[in-house]
Amino acid sequence: MSILEYSSLDQIFIDSNIFLDYAIPNPEFGEIASDFLGRVEIEEIYAVTTPAVLAEVSHILLLETGAVILDNRNRNIVIDRIEADRNLSHHCRDVVDKFNEYVSNLDGLQLIPVMPEDYFRASDLARAYNLMSFDALHLSAMRRSRIRNIATRDRDFERVDGIVVWSP
Repeated sequence: MSILEYSSLDQIFIDSNIFLDYAIPNPEFGEIASDFLGRVEIEEIYAVTTPAVLAEVSHILLLETGAVILDNRNRNIVIDRIEADRNLSHHCRDVVDKFNEYVSNLDGLQLIPVMPEDYFRASDLARAYNLMSFDALHLSAMRRSRIRNIATRDRDFERVDGIVVWSP
């Protein structure tokens, strides 16, 4: 299902790749992500995510910004330089701060917590649906909160019973 067609009053969980498609931006999916998030901003869509998703996005934005500035795709070198160079670190963190400001202005977005039981249930969900750890954690939080819709480009969620995947 296309996220551009999402019109339910039910909440939809936003996965990290939707935020990243907007923030980096992705030439193929960036405009779609921007349109979708714009509908969240004006409360045409009621969405949820977790601080774990936002931390994942922030980490990737930090590393991607560093990689672009350094013109280097070696993750370890980028991390070492960000940690060692205060000016580089500040430039990279400015991008994260800008993203955080944007997210805080999405009036239709609610942050739901990740609870300890979500973490422990995620292991069972990862095994049951062959999901990576973060995806299983997101699914666990969704299940606890009774959220049945997810905006994502991650096709792995299509294996999960009881949720509807909405993609760009």
